[in-house]
Amino acid sequence: FFILLISIMSFLSLVYSIGYIASYKGKSTLPSHYFFLLLLICSMICVTVVQNAVFFLIVWEIMSLSSFFLVIFEDDKKDVLSAGMNYLIMMHISILFIMAGFMVLSLHAGSPDFSAFSKVFAENGFLKNAIFICLFIGFGIKSGFVPFHNWLPKAHPAAPSHVSSIMSGVMIKTGIYGILRVIALIGSPTLEISYFVLGISVVTVLYGILYAIGQQDIKRLLAYSSIENIGIIGIGIGIGMFGLLYGNDLLAALGFAGALLHILNHSIFKELLFLGAGSIYTNTKTRNIEKLGGLLKKMPYTGWLFLIGAFAIAGLPPFNGFVSEFIIYIGLLKGFEIKSLNILVI
Repeated sequence: FFILLISIMSFLSLVYSIGYIASYKGKSTLPSHYFFLLLLICSMICVTVVQNAVFFLIVWEIMSLSSFFLVIFEDDKKDVLSAGMNYLIMMHISILFIMAGFMVLSLHAGSPDFSAFSKVFAENGFLKNAIFICLFIGFGIKSGFVPFHNWLPKAHPAAPSHVSSIMSGVMIKTGIYGILRVIALIGSPTLEISYFVLGISVVTVLYGILYAIGQQDIKRLLAYSSIENIGIIGIGIGIGMFGLLYGNDLLAALGFAGALLHILNHSIFKELLFLGAGSIYTNTKTRNIEKLGGLLKKMPYTGWLFLIGAFAIAGLPPFNGFVSEFIIYIGLLKGFEIKSLNILVI
């Protein structure tokens, strides 16, 4: 699923980049830009297939470094360099948490292979919680969960639009992949970490949408909406964890299926929106929403496609964003039917 998603979404952005980069013809960093773009795509695919913690950390670092060089493509601008440095620092904080979690697991398991980690999680409940939270923070920084999100609204406006589309549509989902991978190794999550994931996801949704409303920069608005949608995916994961905890197959299926479907849907409409924003900026030379009146008359094709993406991201039926969000919300409501005071009393 993740390999196919990365491949298709990245290919579409690569095709788009040919026209977008044309305005930068003659820039000395163009060859290296495409080198790091291909390196980012390859590293994201490798992240989803490696089965060893050491190799995982290596490709994770390659992914972070290659995306850093893509963010600072326009390195002659101070705000771009500032956003790039902030991104680089946050990504290295991320890898420190992931490294710490994997080191503890490897020491207890006697092997850095992922297949050996399940036994460690099964033997010690406190260690399970501590390692999960450590790894969640590491992967949560990459995904953009609140309060680990501050790099995201800075990096997206700074990066070229095709890079923003890959980062928002695909790259931040590698953090979600990491969280799902850890949950698969845990098997049955504890009540504490289930509440932790659900709680932080709800906060992420509320924070993301409230800040998105007040933005005038179209790419910054889309960045905050990515934070909100990561929170929606996190709510689905949290619901699925409660389903695993209480042995409720329907709840687990609704939660995880809704989360995976929203990963796919968000990748599609967010890529459409970021590429549309790039076309708008290329033609109007502004990202200020207040100055983009009459866009449907000036750019009818881009305008209508962007409008479709906006309907989808708003969760309006019958667009794809509605379907996945509806499944997640049904799962949330089903959680209240479980006859236990410990479950989903928010």
